[in-house]
Amino acid sequence: MGTNQYYKNKALACLEGKWSKAIIASLIYLLLSVGVSWTITTPMGNNMTMSYGTNAIWTLACLPLSWGFANYFLRLIRNEDIGYGHLFDGYKDFVRVFLAEFCMGLLICIGFLLLIVPGIILAAGFVMTDFIMKDDPEIDALDAIKKSWKMTDGHKGELVWLFLSFLGWMILSTLTLGIGFLLLYPYMQTALAHAYEDLKAEKPELSEF
Repeated sequence: MGTNQYYKNKALACLEGKWSKAIIASLIYLLLSVGVSWTITTPMGNNMTMSYGTNAIWTLACLPLSWGFANYFLRLIRNEDIGYGHLFDGYKDFVRVFLAEFCMGLLICIGFLLLIVPGIILAAGFVMTDFIMKDDPEIDALDAIKKSWKMTDGHKGELVWLFLSFLGWMILSTLTLGIGFLLLYPYMQTALAHAYEDLKAEKPELSEF
């Protein structure tokens, strides 16, 4: 793997001339995953059971959208078609994608509940799962998660550091009432997609799809 700045520079270079598409993709993702949830649950007021339950159901329904959003930026760095319809590719393979996203989320949550550090390590180890599943349409959910864990072996600390290097931008994005995330998400996802390509090249025995 390269340095954090290396991946940030690669991300900015790939996004040049494509920022408008990246921002619109982020807007679609945020409106559907967060905006719709907020619109549905707000009228429920103090009915916390209904609010939390509805929010949980909508979050689960949006898991394939998260998969499509991550892979939108893998398509972008590969100069493939980045029509917005690809954000919904996960729903074409719903069962496999849903299981992968659900299992990853569950394991990471358990890790955070036990101690924060295990959760962070698990998140870093599973972060390549979405890309792996795009490149190998035949791999099942659990095998994709295992392959991500092996692919990130020896690099989990670097991936955590790459994520933390965006912390300042996250704080600034929060101060802009979330508007900054329209720029930050493409920046982060594109940098991560480049890291995936490097890890795949570094461990060819794990990247033969």
